[in-house]
Formats: sequence, C-alpha cells, structure tokens
Amino acid sequence: MRKHRIGIAFFYHESHSFSPMKTEIEQFRNEGYFIGDEIYDAYIGTKTEVGGFLDVLKQERDVEIVPLLCAAAIPSGLVSTEAYSIIEKQMLESIQQAGRLDGLLLALHGAMVVEDLFDPEEHLLGKIRELIGPSVPMATTLDMHANLSEKMIHYTPLHFGFKTYPHVDMYEQGVHASTALLKQLKEGVHYYASFEKLPMMPPSINMRTAEGPMHKMIEWAKQAEEEEEIYNVSVFGGFPYSDVPMVGASVLVVSLNPQKGKETAQKMASLFWSVREEFIMDLPGVKEGLDLAMSIEDDKPVVLADISDNPLSCGSGDTTDLLREMVKLNIPDTLFGGLYDPESIEACRKKGAGNKVFLSLGGKVSPEFGESVQVEAKVVALSDGVFHNSGPFNQHLRVDLKGAAHIRVGRMDILLIGRPMSANDPEMFRHIGLEPQAKRILALKAKNHFRAAFEPIVGRIIYVDAPGVASNRLTTFTYRYIPKPIWPLDDIEYEVELRGKEKWKH
Repeated sequence: MRKHRIGIAFFYHESHSFSPMKTEIEQFRNEGYFIGDEIYDAYIGTKTEVGGFLDVLKQERDVEIVPLLCAAAIPSGLVSTEAYSIIEKQMLESIQQAGRLDGLLLALHGAMVVEDLFDPEEHLLGKIRELIGPSVPMATTLDMHANLSEKMIHYTPLHFGFKTYPHVDMYEQGVHASTALLKQLKEGVHYYASFEKLPMMPPSINMRTAEGPMHKMIEWAKQAEEEEEIYNVSVFGGFPYSDVPMVGASVLVVSLNPQKGKETAQKMASLFWSVREEFIMDLPGVKEGLDLAMSIEDDKPVVLADISDNPLSCGSGDTTDLLREMVKLNIPDTLFGGLYDPESIEACRKKGAGNKVFLSLGGKVSPEFGESVQVEAKVVALSDGVFHNSGPFNQHLRVDLKGAAHIRVGRMDILLIGRPMSANDPEMFRHIGLEPQAKRILALKAKNHFRAAFEPIVGRIIYVDAPGVASNRLTTFTYRYIPKPIWPLDDIEYEVELRGKEKWKH
C-alpha cells in the first residue's frame, strides 16, 4: 500500500521591532534546533503543536511521517537576515531532499520579523509552495498574537490559531491542523478561508481567555464553529511590538462554504471591534504595586508580574526598577526571578555555594531601563539550569537556562538565569531548591503565560508596568511602518459590512 508522506516542521519566533537584542542563529540553537529524527526525541510526549502533529500521524497506518526541521527562539528583537537565511535554506533543502511529499504540517508563530523582511512567514510559505507545487495540502498552526497577513491564506486556507492565553491548547491546534490536512488528503475535503483584518492593535495584557474581551471573542468563535459548514474560527489579537504593515488584529474562518465563511468572518470582525475598549488597562508602577502587595494579607503568595520585561514579550529579562526597590525595602519571604545575568552567575560559580560575593545585578542589556543594582549576596545554590516543564503550558518540554544561581540578598531570594526566560513554570525555581509557594511575595519576569501553572498556588496577581521594552503603553514606541490610522493610537471609525442575519448575541 502506497503511504501518504507528510512532512512536519516548526519555525517559531515573535519579534519586537524596538528591542535592542537582535535574534541570531545562536538563540535558535539555545532554545530548540532539531533536524530530521532529532524532532522525535524533542517533541514526542510534549503538549506542543509538533507533539500534536506526531500523535495524530502516528495513528495512521497509511501515513509516513517525514520530520524536516524545527527551529525556535525565545521572543526578542528582529531576527537577523543571516539567521533567517540559514534556517530558510535548511528548511527548503530538507523539503527538497525528502523527495515526494503528499502533505506538510508547519508550526509557525505569525509575528516574526526579519531585518529586511516584514512578513517572513508569508515569504517562507511562498518558497515552500514553489517547491511542493500548488496541489499538495499544507496546514499551519499560529499563535494568538500573530500579525496575520492576507497573503498567508493564498498558500493554504488551513491555518489554526491558538484559542487560549496562556497558550495551553498548542497541542490541540496541532491535532486540528493534522486532522484537517488528512481530511483534505484522504477524503478530498475542500476548504475555504475567509479573512478580515481590523485597523486595531490592542495591547496584549488583557487578552487572557479566562475573562475579558478575548474570552468573549473565543466563546463567539466556538459558537460559530457549531454552525453548519464552519470548520474553524481563529481570532488573532496581533503583536503590537512589531512595527510592520500587517500588524494587528484579524479573524480567519475556515469553512466548507465560501459565502458562509465570509459572512461569519465579517460578523466576528464586527464583534471584535465592538469590544476593543475593553482591552485597555491602566497598570500601577513599581512603588504603587509594591505598596499594594505588602498591604495584602493572604496565606498564598502575592505575585508582582514585571510585564514590561517579560522575555516572552521580547523583554531582556534584566531590567532593574522593581529589583532595586525590593532590595531597598528588604522584605522578608520574597523571591525575584528569573533575572538574566550570566556574568553574575559566573561570579557565583567562582565563589562557590555558601560564600559571599559582590555583584552588579542586571541592567547590562537594557541600562536605559535601570542601571545595575550593586549588592553583596550569599550564593545559596548553583545548577546547570536544565529542567522539564510541569505544565500545562509547554508541558514536559525540556528547558535549558544555560546555567542558574540561587542567591540571597538581605532577606530576599533571587534566581539568576543564563538566558532570558519567562518565569512561566514553577520548575524554573524548584529545580534549584526554591519553592515559590512558600514565599509571601513573588516578583516574576512574566506576563500571562505563568498563570497556567502558578494560579493554583498563588493568591493576588498584580501587573506592574515598570520601564521596559514590553511596556503596556504603546505610545512610548516610535512606529514607522504600521498602517495609519490604527486604534488605539488613533481615534477612528470602522464598520464591517455584514451580510445575512445576525445570529449571536453580543
């Protein structure tokens, strides 16, 4: 029996146009760079998109999995032209060398930006389509914060965006993409894409799907999917730190009927516009946030989320405004982390656990957001920084911090890490002997993803908008390439043309 040969690949980066940290090939190799059969060891059993691809395809006796290339880097500044070129070339070569492919599954982000390329994912899909021809089915998964362009759907209608933030359905979207591709390949199902781009780039702080406006949007999307001939509805909030012409919110409907799909996409876009003001939040600064945290009496830790320096929003992970204030106050039972500072980790290694050391903490990558904090610290523990996520976000995925050090400054514990990484999983702390649940205050370099694992063990969560490259205040950035006018930077009127009868309450 002739088997269907289906390629699987992964190319993932969220790029911040205003970050000073350019993303080079080293950052991809540090996070995840796997070729061919290495992909099995890295992703089998993980709750990731590629884990979903593998689990679905393994169950099909008439399918041969063709692992190609997986490359991912932690969100940061623009991907260098050289790094992108290396990965694109290797991706295309792996497809050429694979021989006949009957289908392709590709996990993308949707908000990658390269030094000389605004829409690299669209560019890559175009190159792949040239290689495999117009008739080979292709499906992608995309992050909820994708800056999706209409060009993307010219190459395939099958794009599946995450429906959760924190993103705990990456695996499920991998399953959905695989299932749709198999239906097209084996049953001849014909899909249509209907796309609506909105003139808005809402801040992502209030895009959580447990409550608020994005919760409403996802519930409406699920309602729409119950309609006959509607296969999938993806709602993309966009990534507002990418200074590109295709920035911002959009809706993509995959349907079996193009007219029904278009009407559904228009309705969803109208709903999206109607809740736009709900995305705006005023956040406390450092001192206000700390005062609030110290006033709360709870048997669970209070979290101060340093959202403006969240590495998964492309923060450097080493800004110091919150750290400086906490060192000054010397509050007992507090934990700060993870602070990106390989130089301080090396100084701790030289001194050894149990010894005192003078350190200049943080402020090395982005001193404009706070100078280094001078401290005398005790080195409590050192580690290689390797652990596995407990989940549910990226559950079971291996993480390598490139070294870690637990230090104590006064009455505060600090976790130093060897590369920028959001504090999204308690194992980041537990692997070195720190128990976040035992603290009164947790100051985390994080934004929303950490909630998936931390919410069961913490109490009040306070977002702090300290100075940083991922500030919630979009007016602090000097945009050059975004479309104008655009909300919330501009006060504009926008109306989606609706066809057919309104079927959902809103």
